[in-house]
Amino acid sequence: MGDIASQLTAEERAVLLHVARSRFTPQGTAARARLVADCADLGVAEAARRASVSRVTAAKWWQRYRTSGIDSLDDAPRTGRPAVPRGIVHQILNHALIQPPANASRWTTRTVAESAGVSQATVSRIRRRNFRRDPGVSFLPDGSSIVTYLDVHPSGCALGFQASRGAAPAPGSTTTPSARLDVIETLVCAPLLCRSFTGHDQATLSGTGEGTDAVAVLRRAAERLPAASPVTLVVDVELDDAARQWLLRHPKIDAHSVTGEDWLALVHHIADAVDPGQFAELFEVQRLIRLAHSEGAGEFTWSRNPDVSVPAADPAPQPQTEPSAEDLMSVVRSLCTAIGHGELQAGKPISARNIARRSGVSPGRVTTVLAQLTAEALIDKPAGRYRLPVPAPVDVVETYTARALLGTAIVRKLASMPGPLPPAVDKHYAGLVRCDRLGLASEACMIDLDLQDELAQAAAMPRMSSMFVHLSVQLRIFVAIFGLDFRYPTDEIVADDHRILHELRRRDPVAAVAAWRIKIDNCARFMVNHLSSME
Repeated sequence: MGDIASQLTAEERAVLLHVARSRFTPQGTAARARLVADCADLGVAEAARRASVSRVTAAKWWQRYRTSGIDSLDDAPRTGRPAVPRGIVHQILNHALIQPPANASRWTTRTVAESAGVSQATVSRIRRRNFRRDPGVSFLPDGSSIVTYLDVHPSGCALGFQASRGAAPAPGSTTTPSARLDVIETLVCAPLLCRSFTGHDQATLSGTGEGTDAVAVLRRAAERLPAASPVTLVVDVELDDAARQWLLRHPKIDAHSVTGEDWLALVHHIADAVDPGQFAELFEVQRLIRLAHSEGAGEFTWSRNPDVSVPAADPAPQPQTEPSAEDLMSVVRSLCTAIGHGELQAGKPISARNIARRSGVSPGRVTTVLAQLTAEALIDKPAGRYRLPVPAPVDVVETYTARALLGTAIVRKLASMPGPLPPAVDKHYAGLVRCDRLGLASEACMIDLDLQDELAQAAAMPRMSSMFVHLSVQLRIFVAIFGLDFRYPTDEIVADDHRILHELRRRDPVAAVAAWRIKIDNCARFMVNHLSSME
């Protein structure tokens, strides 16, 4: 180390530090200048560790600097094939946050190419360039790992990992390598919720620009992760002196900075390292990220219950207070997702622990929600075990009919009330518009039900609103069990909801009821066709 340091003059060191710290220096050049300065001060091995690059990479830039000076740290002019515009690259990467086309379990190079209007060769080239294999990544826990935390925030993003307890994959949770890679791509691309692609060797998906705050990223993680358990945290911001001081006071957190194009290179390493038993859980995280994207969210946080991987019997029901509406809907959505993935079937027992793993709700609160659903006859409990009901098509028709009648009374009341509609109504409607623009039929269906429930709760008719929302929950479960495609096209959902909201704001009860009935007729038309094909 001393031999290397002696090769730098005081003037060279000052120039390197100036280039590394200047806000006018391209991010790639600044990172390399910092790396070279660290090589001189700390040695190649330690500089490589700090920069989260391989020793080979660190030694290459040190030798290049010694041979050709400070100018050799700049990006080299590109030759050969013209670079793909950043907007196209962003669009390709962004598909990881979008639900794949109907009847497809994941995106392929062909479907991405068709969606983006580019060639398959371009898609493949972009994927190879961004999701490259990086042999220098070596900081994840030894052996298999568990993803415990994901935080997407304008001030910086983070992924958390802990050593796996070696839990075997749950029955039915075996996944193909392609499916594993697909879900990890969504996790790694999640920062696109709040950032755009900014180019290679600069700040690709990184938070190294203005507004980033490494200490804020670390503090958010400390608030959400179990204090007693060691965690490896990968952040996409530089760990400055304040962050290093903070880490000294929190020895359970082992943080590593991975910025620029190296962030996307995490994909293969994470996919290889994650415990196979966790992928069923990560599919639910993928769904939540894609839902956040469809709703235009600029932030996303998920943290794992630390005990979900411990094999144990379902917890016995405990007398608790009534679950919150948020817990109720999280559990119901997780039940529907588990049904859609084939992990739950009608008449089969429901594992509160598995639903807790999917939803992020504690097992005790999941049990409370299941108890409430049982009391409302939405699920069954023969012989002391919660089970999905075994409905007939007529049950769906009756549920939908009752809900349609209640909706008529609700929109009539809303159209007669003074004051504006709740802000959440406009938020859900904006989500529908985005789903229509992106072709997300499944998400549009769920957001449409959310919008209707919001209208019901705003009608100041507590008993009727409660029955309406109760039937919405029942409809979601029945639809999942039957695999029922009662959704009409997303553009018609948007048009029908726009008509209803327009008449409600005009305070015209008759026109509002007529608009509601048009919507119900459209819903029923697609639903009945599907049910008829099942008989």
